[in-house]
Amino acid sequence: MLSYIVLVIVFLMSGVARPLEASDKPEIEDTVAYARSLATSSRRAEALELLSKRLEERPQDSDARVLYGIILSWEGRYDESRRELEKVLATNRTHGDALPALINVELWSDHPERAEELTRDGLRDRPNSSTLLLARARALKNLNQQGAAVQALDRLLAVDPVNKEAEQLLGGLREGSRLWEASFDHSYEWFSDGRSAWNEDQLSLKGRTPVGSLIGRFSHANRFSLSSNQAEIDFYPKFRPGTYAYLNIGYSPDATLYPRYRFGTDLYQSLGQGWEGSAGYRRLGFGGKVNIFTGSMAKYYGNWLFTGRVFLTPDSVGTSRSFNFSARRYFGEGINYWGLRYGRGASPTEIRSLQDIAVLNSSSFYGEMFRMLDRRWSLNFRSGFSQEDRIGRDNLRHYLASGALYFRF
Repeated sequence: MLSYIVLVIVFLMSGVARPLEASDKPEIEDTVAYARSLATSSRRAEALELLSKRLEERPQDSDARVLYGIILSWEGRYDESRRELEKVLATNRTHGDALPALINVELWSDHPERAEELTRDGLRDRPNSSTLLLARARALKNLNQQGAAVQALDRLLAVDPVNKEAEQLLGGLREGSRLWEASFDHSYEWFSDGRSAWNEDQLSLKGRTPVGSLIGRFSHANRFSLSSNQAEIDFYPKFRPGTYAYLNIGYSPDATLYPRYRFGTDLYQSLGQGWEGSAGYRRLGFGGKVNIFTGSMAKYYGNWLFTGRVFLTPDSVGTSRSFNFSARRYFGEGINYWGLRYGRGASPTEIRSLQDIAVLNSSSFYGEMFRMLDRRWSLNFRSGFSQEDRIGRDNLRHYLASGALYFRF
């Protein structure tokens, strides 16, 4: 009897110690739930592969197809995502998950008019859907229909009074409806060799018009016991959704530190899938005329904005090339942000004064922060440094600290 018990114990222990074979591994009972857990754990490629195989086996699995489309949209693959979600909506035009997902795709790919149309259709069947009302408000906001967006949010809050996203968006819309914004900016720049610092103050007034924002700016600079003044106007006309321009005209009556005149223009165009490109020109009236050609490419990815810009400045000895790269992380409803910027070349930022055209080559690093303090006041702060080769001096360290205060009314 004892020997029999010993044999049973040995058998059981050997079974426990035996490594699991592939056939022993538990099968995934809910493929969609597992794929969702992969996607939310930064393993989107694995999730997409798993769902793709699932749809090959079961093409009618709408839950798998909706999640497949949602993950594709997270990856910025909007055309593929749209196709998958539209397959689901073809059989159920008000699908509770596919419709909001497709609306997001249209918003993220800069098609607010299509997003607004989808929300309107969905609300016919579900007039009190918080999800659709919030999406409709966002689409109307992107179409610059602020009043209609506020109405949609008021309706949403009547249905769901504690909806935090609606409250936040409504607050932003009401603040954004203020037509005027005044600001004061002070910047201080100093150098490693002890040369005279650069001080600059700017006062600006921004107004919103039916065709775009208009900004008037007055700048005053001091350096080497010299002072100089400059007046500028910026205009951002909008031509159609996704297409707008930038125009700048400036004049300095003394032309001591600023150029006698300045002119700049850019044309911006949305390219779809979160991409935006621009091309532009600058002309500065220093003692010798300075012409600058510039272009940029920007990508919106979730709450991030990545931008690369190049400056080409031709002169008698050739064409100098400069570039900068910046990254911004937005918070809330895309108002507050922090950002970083790296630049390389003779003019990795906009040339504004005699101080800027004295740079032969540089590498610069800057950080910035913008934050709403309350409904009317906001603050912007920038700081950084650059390593520069200037006329008559190499390896010069150049530091910057700048702060701006804004007031809306």
